[in-house]
Amino acid sequence: MQKPATPAPAAAPSKGKSAVQNPSGHHAATTAPSGTPSKGKSAAAQAAAAGQGSSSHHHSAFGGAGADASAPTLKRKRGVFQKDLQHMMYGFGDDPNPLPETVALLEDIVVEYVTDLVHKAQNVASKRGKLLTEDFLYLIRKDLRKLHRATELLSMNEELKQARKAFDVDEETLATNAV
Repeated sequence: MQKPATPAPAAAPSKGKSAVQNPSGHHAATTAPSGTPSKGKSAAAQAAAAGQGSSSHHHSAFGGAGADASAPTLKRKRGVFQKDLQHMMYGFGDDPNPLPETVALLEDIVVEYVTDLVHKAQNVASKRGKLLTEDFLYLIRKDLRKLHRATELLSMNEELKQARKAFDVDEETLATNAV
């Protein structure tokens, strides 16, 4: 008995390239520098090491292939969040000195997420004409972990403001009483 033939994919990757699906469901083609797949590295790390980004269908505020042709292209300064991300990665169980390619990839993901969130918040706030904190809370309302953490950070920020204000008032009264 013969097995039925499976249809070939419409666009098969060429030699040295592999199609990789990232967590958002989009495909990215990666090429190893030597033309053969590298061993021991993830496809995302290989793409970052080769200086390639993932192909994305999202519009980017930083220009590139995903941006509108009429939109101005803005260059993003890379490595701004490098130290912070390294510390966060270590806090979540990574190596104290992670690979620079990994940190760069994570930075690209974080910047893309934050940029996308800000654009969505601007769209929500466009009717009002003013961007508010509540616009961001509205967008993350279905992700309870993010929502609770954001509200916790906002309340801690408010407590710190009140403490600073009380400290400044006490300092001013001491200065006026001392004179």
